[in-house]
Amino acid sequence: MERLIEGFSMLNWQHYLFAASVAYVITYIYRTIARWKERKKKGEKTYVIKTLDRQAVDRCAELFPIDVLSFKGREFKRGMKIRVTTIQKNIIEGEFIGLNQVNLVCIKTGNQIIAHQLEKIAEISAAE
Repeated sequence: MERLIEGFSMLNWQHYLFAASVAYVITYIYRTIARWKERKKKGEKTYVIKTLDRQAVDRCAELFPIDVLSFKGREFKRGMKIRVTTIQKNIIEGEFIGLNQVNLVCIKTGNQIIAHQLEKIAEISAAE
């Protein structure tokens, strides 16, 4: 214990300043990495149901009760074939099922049902 106290008494203000600076840099790097990970998690939110039985489609129509979607001045109604391009350039093509109160758009594709955040959609157009 005496050696420890003797060791601390040999330190001057420059050593303390250096130790505080290193601790700050390490903390800054750790918090920056944590923010990057958090941003990565908050990316696009897409929910996929890989079943297309009639009961699942009916349930989605209940969960997404808003049947008209207004996007950049255009309106899309339930049952229309639409093509959605996300901000990460993913393309989803299928039948518009509905929209809910938390701005999730539900689309029925050939073999799955997809719910995607409206804020993460770059473009919506009518499919051919």
